[in-house]
Amino acid sequence: MERKGYVYIAGAGPGDPGLITVRAERALREADVILYDDLVSLELVDQFNALKIYTGKRKASHHFEQEEINREIVRHAVDGKTVVRLKGGDPFIFGRGGEEIEALRNYGIDYEIIPGITAAHGAGSYSEIPLTMRRISSSVAFCTGHPVSSIQVPDTDTIVYYMVASSVHDVLDAVAAKGRPGMTRVAVVQNATRYNQKVLTGTLDEFRQREKAVYSPALLIIGDSIGQFIRHNWHTRKKKVLMTGGESSRYSGRDCIMVHFPCRRISGSDLDAVHKSLEALDSYSVLLLPNKFSVKYFFRFLYDSGRDVRSLAHMKICTGGQAAAEELKENGLVADHDLEPDPASGYAKHLRELSISGERILLPGSNHVDDSLVGELRELQNEVTPVGVYAHEVRHDDLVDLDFIDEIYFATPVCVRNFRTLFESIPERIVVSTADRRTEQEYRRLFRA
Repeated sequence: MERKGYVYIAGAGPGDPGLITVRAERALREADVILYDDLVSLELVDQFNALKIYTGKRKASHHFEQEEINREIVRHAVDGKTVVRLKGGDPFIFGRGGEEIEALRNYGIDYEIIPGITAAHGAGSYSEIPLTMRRISSSVAFCTGHPVSSIQVPDTDTIVYYMVASSVHDVLDAVAAKGRPGMTRVAVVQNATRYNQKVLTGTLDEFRQREKAVYSPALLIIGDSIGQFIRHNWHTRKKKVLMTGGESSRYSGRDCIMVHFPCRRISGSDLDAVHKSLEALDSYSVLLLPNKFSVKYFFRFLYDSGRDVRSLAHMKICTGGQAAAEELKENGLVADHDLEPDPASGYAKHLRELSISGERILLPGSNHVDDSLVGELRELQNEVTPVGVYAHEVRHDDLVDLDFIDEIYFATPVCVRNFRTLFESIPERIVVSTADRRTEQEYRRLFRA
């Protein structure tokens, strides 16, 4: 009798991909299949090698109905797969995790539940609104904002309402009807813990007098502990930097929140070139990995082909920047040379110093070839084979909101071109930084001409 698979029902946390738990991350690394919700960031999901299925549930816009999700989990588990059902926040706090384990019990499938940081905890911490506080709030309740016909108003010092996108005013009317005074403090936290978190505060009366609006995704917090909120809190003080391509050592996590441009593995006809390059690995003398994405996706294809790092033993391996070098270490390898692009000459200066000339170079990267880098390598009499191992992909609802971005960092000219396919202009207030002169030139050509 074939053994059935195993299912993890795991919480991904409220939005910031850094808030995933160690236990959930371990499960994701084991997974054959990941089914993930709308509020789980692509930046988090894309770190793992499993088959990814987007279930995308939001009110009135369900990509999958809950029954379909249950069937999909069961189908893969019965097929012997390790499945992670990855849910925003915590699976047992308005996450419908109970319905999913009921389906697993019915089929006799083994499972476990991995808790996550729920949205209320994340919103409180990232907005500096304590949900409990001595002498102010000694009790807190979590409720939902729908259905509007049966909104609960518990007698606690602080109430947090989930899923209030279109029902904020209905909830506030219910709270007022229960006798809460008009001066009761109210906060709406949108996109909690993400770079584009927004906090709106006021009193119960003030919010009820405002024009009705849709706040999505959002939490509603009611209680006097909101008086601790300060507009210039730790999260708002940090600079929000959009990173396109590789990371740069010029940015510190203490001062900045790095927002990463989402990518995906290439597919379709592009795969032919990847497979041909892997078949011909023995003919290359240098492997140049210009950013962390090129490392991540190249090694996924390498392993999927049945090969491992021993296939690269004869090659000199170069990485472009610290992030790429760190990603390489995750695969058990240390770069022979870690190249930081020179602001004036790009990689050319370092390549000459290292006498990288007359080599056969394999250059994994984006599906849009970095012509400048290829040109630099060929000027040194190298034979270069660029191969696309990833492409940029942006889910419509995951498109970066430039209203919340303070600075954009372009790692290569290709990053500039990819960005230009999504954004026609960059607001003047946003600072733009580039890795080197050729990237600066491409930025000016496409956005400042």
